[in-house]
Amino acid sequence: MSSQQNSAWVIPNFFTGLRPPLRNRSRFHLIAIILLSVTLLLTLLSSPARAAGPCTCKDLDKIKEHLDRAAASEEAWKEIFAWARELYPGVDLPNSNDDLNQKFVQLNGTPKAQWRDIIKEGPAKEKKALKKVAGLNEKGEPVVDDDFQKNNCDDVIDAEKVHERAHRDFYLSPIKLPEGAIMASRALRLRAESEVESYRAQKTFLEKKLAEMKLKCLTLDKSAKLLLQEQAAQRERLNQAELRVRLLGTAQPGK
Repeated sequence: MSSQQNSAWVIPNFFTGLRPPLRNRSRFHLIAIILLSVTLLLTLLSSPARAAGPCTCKDLDKIKEHLDRAAASEEAWKEIFAWARELYPGVDLPNSNDDLNQKFVQLNGTPKAQWRDIIKEGPAKEKKALKKVAGLNEKGEPVVDDDFQKNNCDDVIDAEKVHERAHRDFYLSPIKLPEGAIMASRALRLRAESEVESYRAQKTFLEKKLAEMKLKCLTLDKSAKLLLQEQAAQRERLNQAELRVRLLGTAQPGK
């Protein structure tokens, strides 16, 4: 990945013209660091895919693969968010965005039944290489790695962009940052929460696209089509309900 590509994805002046200046320089730097960090995504693709272009019926399995990955990533970041919120007494807390990223790598390579044990180990001692596949340019618009675009169809690419827009919208929403020593820990909580929100948005987008593709590509009778549509609607309701519950649970200052 060239340095030119990397520089296009992480822009310190992202907030210029989008929000009023922050009250002091330290708070501005904190938000900038967060935005630099949220552009870091992991390349988890292990098999070649068809050339870029509109998704077709041949891409059903590929869309489902990316949907499953987004859903698993959302669940992993929920655990990381709980860790950052100090919900595991006696466990060493993350000290940096790299701690969060490395924990995500650990969870992705471990059966879900073992996740709690992995979290309780605290920050990972072994560091693994990371590679980002998407980010935000200087205008705040999502951009995707060329290789990723070449190897995936449009809906999969658009799902990555949905993920990045969700990060942007999360950080452009009103954020109350505490002053003093606890500011850094609060920033890490926000980072983890943003990942949960972004993977949920990505998952929801792919759920919709997969349902549409199934209706188009599979031979279904009327009752089967109605069931598919009802299942998609139910997933959307569940996603919205879970979002409301979590927002209520994180509304208290410092949580």
